[in-house]
Amino acid sequence: MNPKLRIRQHIHENRGQYFLISIIFLLGVVIGNYKVTGLEGEVTNYLLSLIDNYLQGGVAGNLDGNSILLGAFFNQARIVAAIWFLGLTVIGLPLILAVVFLRGFSLGFTVGFLYQEKAMTGILISLISVLPQNLVYIPFLIMWAVIALNFSIFIVKGRNTNVMLLGTGLMSYSILMLVFLLLFLLGAFIEAYLSPWLLTLFI
Repeated sequence: MNPKLRIRQHIHENRGQYFLISIIFLLGVVIGNYKVTGLEGEVTNYLLSLIDNYLQGGVAGNLDGNSILLGAFFNQARIVAAIWFLGLTVIGLPLILAVVFLRGFSLGFTVGFLYQEKAMTGILISLISVLPQNLVYIPFLIMWAVIALNFSIFIVKGRNTNVMLLGTGLMSYSILMLVFLLLFLLGAFIEAYLSPWLLTLFI
């Protein structure tokens, strides 16, 4: 089957799961943005110093793409692996939702903090240095969470299923994890090379 048609069919067949996970992610974004207003002065100053150092690195051309690539991919790989592991467990369903919520919280907090401290400049920085890679990360995170959620349900329902069938499902599920790692690697490349380049143009 054509990959595009297969993806469309997958989304259609799991539209309830996609709706639920998307709502959880958006809830995380909203709460993360809201929490920015409650930061203490010392925390705000520390975060501002991190942002300013990053911007100064862009001005001086000191942003090391290779280091950013490794760090970004490692962070995303941990999320992919965590969701994969949770999909193997009976209690994985709520924990997968928790991972998605925290990812949304992190994004909402980042964008909210940039806007609160740097106003329209913060919005522009978000569009340049936060949005590009998240156009890759977010859709694939939601899709991967849906797949893991379904596999967790499969594990729960399949306790009395043939062991061979469970083994085949586990193999397919693990292969999909490797595929999603490669997809997240694409986002890491954007975060390491495209976003810093756009940032230097903006600065």
